[in-house]
Amino acid sequence: MLQALLSAIVDIVLSAASSAVVRFFGLENVVEIATAVFGLGCIVIGSAVFLLEH
Repeated sequence: MLQALLSAIVDIVLSAASSAVVRFFGLENVVEIATAVFGLGCIVIGSAVFLLEH
């Protein structure tokens, strides 16, 4: 339980830090596009694996 709490705290701190860095450099749009492309890539890979029955 303590490990989960520490993990959540580290996750929040890293998220806030990365968000601050992205805002500082003005890369909000780039991060959103990269996240969308990564998500779509995961969907495509998952669909391909499902269709090819691996």
